[in-house]
Amino acid sequence: MGIKGIRVIAAVLLSAYFLSMSGCTNLKSGGIDYKNVSKGLIYDESDNSWSTDDDELKKLAEILKSESENLRSKGGVVLLASDEKVIFIGGSDRTETDGKTKRNAYTTYEIGSVTKTFTATAVLQLCERGKLSLDDKLGSYIPEYEKGKDLTLRQIIHMKSGIQREFFSVEEQMDYELFKKYYNDGFSDEELIKALNTHELEFEPGTQSLYSNTGYTLLAMVIEKVTGEKYCDYIKKNIFDVCGMEHSSSMALGDVTSVPEEPPFGYYSFDINGVFPDGYFMCPISGRGAGDIHSCAADMAAFDNALLSGKLINADSMAEMFSLDMGYGCGWQEIAGYENCYGHVGATGSYYTLNMVIKTEEYGNLYLIELSPYIGAGNDVASSMKSLMKGLEL
Repeated sequence: MGIKGIRVIAAVLLSAYFLSMSGCTNLKSGGIDYKNVSKGLIYDESDNSWSTDDDELKKLAEILKSESENLRSKGGVVLLASDEKVIFIGGSDRTETDGKTKRNAYTTYEIGSVTKTFTATAVLQLCERGKLSLDDKLGSYIPEYEKGKDLTLRQIIHMKSGIQREFFSVEEQMDYELFKKYYNDGFSDEELIKALNTHELEFEPGTQSLYSNTGYTLLAMVIEKVTGEKYCDYIKKNIFDVCGMEHSSSMALGDVTSVPEEPPFGYYSFDINGVFPDGYFMCPISGRGAGDIHSCAADMAAFDNALLSGKLINADSMAEMFSLDMGYGCGWQEIAGYENCYGHVGATGSYYTLNMVIKTEEYGNLYLIELSPYIGAGNDVASSMKSLMKGLEL
């Protein structure tokens, strides 16, 4: 049997494990009500957190309560749940945009590149429905992109296409006015593809891995071509509504309820407010599919639970999604240094996000969501994640 065959079998076994660990496909089978996600938890007013009183899970709640303190002090929110129970929610004393509500599991944040997990899910749904195939050539849907016409959707979704990271090169983005226009939806799809056509692929498709926001925006365009719907409308109807994600949006502006924090001094070499007014990301169209979604911790947990329980895609699609060749699957990455842990981080002008699935024998699937309005929160997110992993003895 060849390497490819071994990988396919391994991926199928992995998906079967995930599905078996998550129980039946009823989203509320474990008793979690995502519309009242703190129900049954003990509230600590001193630090605006909610913890389980389950003796077997208290240890995990205590770890996150302590280790997420720095993240929450900067306006972040943390949630840990299993398929059966919510274990911990850590809010912040900082208020939402209304100036009154302390940040909680329903406070909305920009989730940046975690959007890619939703885009990948949508593509795999359309494969199941016979609307497209991962072996289709991109040129069948976007013939205007001549340099990428022979790329397969599989190469793009697995980050092996060779398409550059953004529609404009790093050198081009040194032009501040172009940079500002690009990140404020100043270019049409046609103009973006025309710009992309001026660049060769970075390598022979399939031979290397290169992270590409552009590739996932092209996938969003493919979704629109196939369905005849806007990307945001498809995602709402086929993912948000199915999961009960009432606080999430796609391709929207002005609905984020958290307040961005000032970036660390020197983090950007330009005036961020000149590109992202008030710190909010301003390209929900040109960034669709790659970084446009806004969500909250409760909605993210609902999505993870629905995905892993087979409510959104079937076992074959799950096998493809978690087939991590060169470290990247379909909207999921390996968490370096840990087995059976998969996640994706996201960053926008001001925001930083981690969405993570941890497969354990003792607790089943665990879902860790960390949302921050502070772009410099990477170290805090990593620290609380590592402490949790140590507590799990992983």
